[in-house]
Amino acid sequence: MSEIIASGVALPSPTEIGISDEVIWSSGTGRNANGDMVGDLITEKKTVSIKWGILTLSELNKIRSYIQSGFFPVQILGYNLTVYRGTIQSEYLGQLSDGVTYYKSASVNLIQK
Repeated sequence: MSEIIASGVALPSPTEIGISDEVIWSSGTGRNANGDMVGDLITEKKTVSIKWGILTLSELNKIRSYIQSGFFPVQILGYNLTVYRGTIQSEYLGQLSDGVTYYKSASVNLIQK
């Protein structure tokens, strides 16, 4: 099974997946005059950092098609999340002797709604 399924479609296997548990605090949270933290914990959200190694242009286009703008469903390592994406970054490698265009890497952050 694929590590990442976006909008129902299995994506190429990444080389790295990092998951951060972000804490969301109420507005006005901060330190008081005694240096104590004051505020209310609202919720926790996940930010998922994904990195791919060498990809063909076809594989990169698949990632671009299903890691879409706006909110979308994704399954990552057993988590079912509704996310939006940051910037998809890629590094062009070139067209090799096999006639296929390759990218050295690609990456994106997915942020839970």
